[in-house]
Amino acid sequence: MNLGRAKSILIIAFTGLNIFLGYHLFWPDFGRLTNVAVTAEDIQEAETILNENNYFLETPLDRSVQVGDFLTVAPAVGFQGDILQLFIKKGARIVEAENATAYKVDNKTAYVYPGGLIRITFEPALEFSDDGNELAEEQLKDKLESFISEELIMPEGLVYDRMEVTDSEMLVLNYHRSLEGTPIFASNLKAYLGSGVLDLIEISWLDPVERVPPREMEVISATDALTNLVDFLGPSDEPLGIKGIELGYFSAEYEAEKWEIPPVWRIQLGENIYHYVNAFTGNIEDDTFMPEQLP
Repeated sequence: MNLGRAKSILIIAFTGLNIFLGYHLFWPDFGRLTNVAVTAEDIQEAETILNENNYFLETPLDRSVQVGDFLTVAPAVGFQGDILQLFIKKGARIVEAENATAYKVDNKTAYVYPGGLIRITFEPALEFSDDGNELAEEQLKDKLESFISEELIMPEGLVYDRMEVTDSEMLVLNYHRSLEGTPIFASNLKAYLGSGVLDLIEISWLDPVERVPPREMEVISATDALTNLVDFLGPSDEPLGIKGIELGYFSAEYEAEKWEIPPVWRIQLGENIYHYVNAFTGNIEDDTFMPEQLP
């Protein structure tokens, strides 16, 4: 027997086996994560549907394959408790309000609702201007974050999202929680300012518990999410720009110890309209989000 030839055959056989096993173990994920999921033809087809219904794409689309999983969340009980302890240490009076428990201290009142929502009101409202002059967005953001850090408690993973203007000319600074760079839109903080003063901070904070299942699954493409939304909304009465589309997590508020929320495509129409499209099913998760009036 030719030992050299036998060794060569064995080496080739083992190499082939390793390639075979590597393909079956790693190739499905490798191919899924590196292939282009959205082709130029997909985008052109989606834009045709959008334009026919008076919507116009004004933001770039990520063409790579996107993946997601369900996320189990729970009200951030620890954070909420820290906020209330802060009020109690300052001598807060505890009174029962409609559908809430109120903690009153100095010029601040924290209203705590059964689902975990906290509303902090200020009477009189806090000055948030510069010698009577309105601050720019970045200045407002910096001043608000300094105030939260010094006077309240900065929530973990706080990320600035956007500033909006309500019909009553109030400014709303919106924040959400980030999980390893992925936004949890259902976990949020909103600050309401009017005429250069801070009236209200509203906090609905959630803690991520676990991902379900632990292995991520491919989600629908951004183009599919857009066409599903247009199919749901129907034609727009006037030209409406699609300003942004972003993958994150969202759900309606629940009064529960914990629940699962799906990955969603958040789609921004115009300046202040947001829709959430389930990234697994393509269903619309929520009706239009518009800036809220001051409660």
